[in-house]
Amino acid sequence: MPAILFILLLLLPATAAADVYKCKGRSGETMYSEHPCDARAEPMKLRDTRPSEPFTAAATAAAENGQARNTETPASADNSSELEAMRAAEKSCIADATASIYGPSNDRVGTLQQQMSLLNEELAKANDAERSQALRTRMATFRQAITREHNNAHTQMGNARRRCIELAKTSDR
Repeated sequence: MPAILFILLLLLPATAAADVYKCKGRSGETMYSEHPCDARAEPMKLRDTRPSEPFTAAATAAAENGQARNTETPASADNSSELEAMRAAEKSCIADATASIYGPSNDRVGTLQQQMSLLNEELAKANDAERSQALRTRMATFRQAITREHNNAHTQMGNARRRCIELAKTSDR
């Protein structure tokens, strides 16, 4: 799933000048943030140029259905400008969805990770086995909540992507 998130980050408009940082949480999950994770964090290098294959609703729908893509280009300038308008609308829709879904989700995951970090510190200081087991149980609950949060965000993004594709198709008609 991190590959999907990375691809979505590449689709953000070129005007978005914020740096993107890739972070590893204490329990091994990958997060992307506009803020550095620690003092050693360096911004990711994102591609400045457009992808070699244009991102279109037809290409996305074909890829999701496992079908081959039709690579023919429109013959007339009118079709080309309509196609560009459709691509721009779709990209904008996906960028808005990405920000509105993954931003709050990453914030919630960050909060859960901070709570796990505090529990981990308590676990290191725990003297009795019963207290240690209770802390491990709470940490397992937080890990499950993080997994649910990631899955929920990915599901929401998939649904939003499909809505954006449909919106671009209907606005083309």
